[in-house]
Amino acid sequence: MFKAFVRISEGFLDDRVLGSANYNMASFVKFGPGNAPDGKSNYGLSQSVSLALPGILLVLVCLIPFLNKAFTIDDPVFLLEARQILKTPLRPMSFEFCWMGDETCLVRAGDLGANAREGLMGYLLVPVILVPSSERIAHLLQILLLSLTIIEMVNIALRLGFDRFQAATAGMLIAAIPPLLSMASTAMPDVAAIALGLTGLERLLAWKVERLWHQAAFASLALGLASYARPQVALFIPLGAMWLFKEGNFQKSLAQFRRQTFLWTPILFAITITVVVNVLTRDRGPAPEPAHMEIGTGNTVRNLFAYLRYLVFPIPLAVVWLAMHWRRARILIVLPAIPIIVAHFPLFQSKKVINEWPVVAALYGLTALVDMIYQYLHSRHRLGVLLSLWVLIPLPAIIYLHLPIKYMVAVLPAIVLILIQLLSTLSKQLQILAYSVLIISCTAYSLLLLRADADFADYGRRAAGELIAPHVAKGEKVWYGGQWGFYWYAQEAGARISKPGEPGPNPGELLVVGLMEGGDVTLNRFPDRELIDSRSYGSPHGRTMGYGAGLYSNSFGNALWVWNPTSTNVYQLWRVH
Repeated sequence: MFKAFVRISEGFLDDRVLGSANYNMASFVKFGPGNAPDGKSNYGLSQSVSLALPGILLVLVCLIPFLNKAFTIDDPVFLLEARQILKTPLRPMSFEFCWMGDETCLVRAGDLGANAREGLMGYLLVPVILVPSSERIAHLLQILLLSLTIIEMVNIALRLGFDRFQAATAGMLIAAIPPLLSMASTAMPDVAAIALGLTGLERLLAWKVERLWHQAAFASLALGLASYARPQVALFIPLGAMWLFKEGNFQKSLAQFRRQTFLWTPILFAITITVVVNVLTRDRGPAPEPAHMEIGTGNTVRNLFAYLRYLVFPIPLAVVWLAMHWRRARILIVLPAIPIIVAHFPLFQSKKVINEWPVVAALYGLTALVDMIYQYLHSRHRLGVLLSLWVLIPLPAIIYLHLPIKYMVAVLPAIVLILIQLLSTLSKQLQILAYSVLIISCTAYSLLLLRADADFADYGRRAAGELIAPHVAKGEKVWYGGQWGFYWYAQEAGARISKPGEPGPNPGELLVVGLMEGGDVTLNRFPDRELIDSRSYGSPHGRTMGYGAGLYSNSFGNALWVWNPTSTNVYQLWRVH
């Protein structure tokens, strides 16, 4: 089936186009896959789109069933941005906001740490505020952005000397590997950030060879705006600057910079655009206090382990790297398990080795990562070194309060290129088998996450519709406490946020809270109350947040998904006396 998909996409290319691919094929003969010097792509837009079709079809098949998925987790932040933009177009974060699950209320949402620099998604979501059936509009927008991501993934693969089969495979892999499909089923800006980042890098590679000024302009604009979607994507700018060098040798690179300084003009303009956009849209007023609980060295070990685990599962970089190098260094496979086995010897003790899987996974991730960087540096593999640096982009965030897998979205293109480069040494038949296994298994896990997360997202929407809307329709005043998707749907149903230090709910009025969303903190302020109604929603398809699952935050669990159908989200309706 996988081979048929690629052949269908190749069928869109006629013999004249195939004949024009001699540069890429010759590069493979001389340099090997991905080792070719950055060159001019002989494929037009229609040809790259045709090669991206298998990946785009995969996206449509997986995401269309979830077009009506409810908003979840941080979606309300960006939806409220969009609503605010309609009032103050250059102040997307100038709205009052209560979040963090502990009733932290800010006069300006822009004071909420890194979110103050993530305004782009608010502008993209303006149609969601203006058009009914807003969930579908938001998810269709994400599908378009993800399709652009796949097209640019294919374009970059072609520019780096990968052949058509490998480029089409790259498009399918980036779509299949978690968490991209999961993030595309939200209203968060991770897909927009990677779409712009990849577009900027691809245009930069085109500018490097073809020297057309419109390529430089698009590269500057895309790279400059990408960090306004997610700040960590700003590291694409120095990464792009390094891609402009033709040699890995420092002296030769310095000589090239002196000789072709103009080549780095898009980098300068990208930095300028980043600064100007942030200055123009920043909130005016006193400087905010330090971000609440956001940064600290106490987060480092936990987040570093999360990063290394992600490289093992569900992202298959470490697994493929170790599998492809086991003959060269079998100790790479044995070494990480030794400390765990020793710590739990003999094995018949009550605490078994299997209980330490997060540590084992992190050790295997570290082993593969260190070996990969060493091998690329030792062999002076220029592309490999650049891709390794790309993979390291999330590491500065390990001091943040958490390191969710969505931070790995920015490095998925580099991982896809490394995987294809690794597997290119196999025979064609084995390559097809390996790619099929990777794509099918990653897609299956992505679908598992999508199904379970659709349940989780719907809890807040259902609770608002069942506990709030009927009472508002009767003319009763309803207040609420909590965060995530419930925060948005409670407002949409007509409830008001209950803030500490302010009146409401008053005696006789109603208060609805989501316990997992932090509503229990709100309840503590109203000890004299009577329970009127409640809802408890189970998890028939497993959990993605809470009860050991942490799809959106490793603070909630080491796994992205856990099977726990009896786990519940509880929402309560109280009358305050």
